[in-house]
Amino acid sequence: MGKKIKEFVTYWGPSINDWGDGTERRFVIERDEDLLKQGVESGGRKMEKISLNDIFEDGVVTGVDMENGFMPLVLYANDDLIIEVANCDREQGGWHRNMGADEWAFQYKGSRTLNSETGPITINEGEMTVIPRGISHQNVGLGPNIEITIYSRKPLKRLAPLDARAARERMKIEDGKPIMPPVLLEDGE
Repeated sequence: MGKKIKEFVTYWGPSINDWGDGTERRFVIERDEDLLKQGVESGGRKMEKISLNDIFEDGVVTGVDMENGFMPLVLYANDDLIIEVANCDREQGGWHRNMGADEWAFQYKGSRTLNSETGPITINEGEMTVIPRGISHQNVGLGPNIEITIYSRKPLKRLAPLDARAARERMKIEDGKPIMPPVLLEDGE
């Protein structure tokens, strides 16, 4: 028997504050730490590490002329999401319009400008944006970079406030409970 530790159990999403649809159940149980560290033999899927820095060594550039070179690499997918990674270190050879999904674009390394029919936006390392379905856009890498894109068949709705201070307030908990009411996916912002 190992030492007893807390295990926080949630359903659909890590935060009870972000989902107000009835699936936000959360509870705490005490577990034997040794039992938690037994590995996949006790059930569950094994976690695996992917090194984006190793994949995108010098010269691995995606989507520049849209014919020869490299395509973005799909990391994971299911019926609702596709998660891919790319390095478009200069102007992409064409524009793209995705009619079947919203694109969540995260700039993991470096920076790029997304030219679009609604105007350009530059995202730097650690920043992100959503390209709504149907919006034509072009990636313009500003030097070597790594971008992670998640394609979602269902439209993505922004739940985090634009203001950083307000976002931090939404994250606060006291006595194990959020200090703000949950955000509902049906609500407008």
